[in-house]
Amino acid sequence: MQKFELKRRPVLLQLMGNLPEEELERSHLAAKLNSYAAELCPPNIQKKIDVKITEIIKKGWPILSDL
Repeated sequence: MQKFELKRRPVLLQLMGNLPEEELERSHLAAKLNSYAAELCPPNIQKKIDVKITEIIKKGWPILSDL
C-alpha cells in the first residue's frame, strides 16, 4: 500500500485537504509527507516540516502547499 505511513497520520491528510485516493497516490507532497511520517527525511527537512506543521496548526489549518 503506497503512502502507508501518511495514512496512519490523519492530521497530515487533513492538512493536505483530504485528497481523493487517486490524487493522493500521485501527489509529490503526499510522498514528502509520507517520508516525514516514517521519519525517513534528512534531519534538516524533518525539522522544516515540523516547523511548518506547527505554524499551520497555530494559525488554523490552511492546506499545505509550499514544502
